[in-house]
Amino acid sequence: MLWLLPADRSGYLEYRRLIGGWQVVGRGRRGEGNYVLAAPSERPDTESPLPQLFALGVVEAREGNVSIILREPLGNQVEFEIVKLQGEGVPGRLEEIRRWTYSTWLPLQACPACSGFVREVPMITEAGQKILLAICAQDRRLWVYEEASGVNHPIPVTNFYNELMLQKNVRDPGVALDSKRLFTDLDSFTDAELLRAFVSYNKLRTKVTLQTSILIPQEPRPPLLQRLMRSISPRKG
Repeated sequence: MLWLLPADRSGYLEYRRLIGGWQVVGRGRRGEGNYVLAAPSERPDTESPLPQLFALGVVEAREGNVSIILREPLGNQVEFEIVKLQGEGVPGRLEEIRRWTYSTWLPLQACPACSGFVREVPMITEAGQKILLAICAQDRRLWVYEEASGVNHPIPVTNFYNELMLQKNVRDPGVALDSKRLFTDLDSFTDAELLRAFVSYNKLRTKVTLQTSILIPQEPRPPLLQRLMRSISPRKG
């Protein structure tokens, strides 16, 4: 678990300090491999809504890949999962091939999962707070990097894509409900569209706490001739 929380980044260090004296107090709500970490006197809360992901990584081994997930704190406890991605439970010993996590990613680096290209959409608030939306079309994942804390927050694809479709006013169900298009059609979305979708998403499901509003760049206007042509209605007959 501590591998997902690099101590040289303030946001992850804060999380480390939070769980430092805690222990496993019970099982979580998602079955085998899902547990609750808290102070010894706490009782697991499995009734509240499941918190969002905070950090994740995968250990690739000859015996099968193992996923490690940490969720955002819920009061004075944290849920975590250590599960084998295929087959039954995690074996006692693993012959590790490699491991990767989004927690160590930095801007301009390749995707930690697949080493593919990462589309980056930089953002800045009125107060100068810098964050960056990162999207890997090959691995079909997205996350947001917060410069001040060094944390990479995973973002659920479906929820983000819903906000993108609302921002673009797309009503065709074949398009609006097909979240895979975020990746297959990634080049068709402008930075401004992706930025506005994140702003909308972050208001509903806060990933990054903002002191002030994110600055929204103006979309470039079409050339004058193109605007004039649009304003001319086709002649009848």
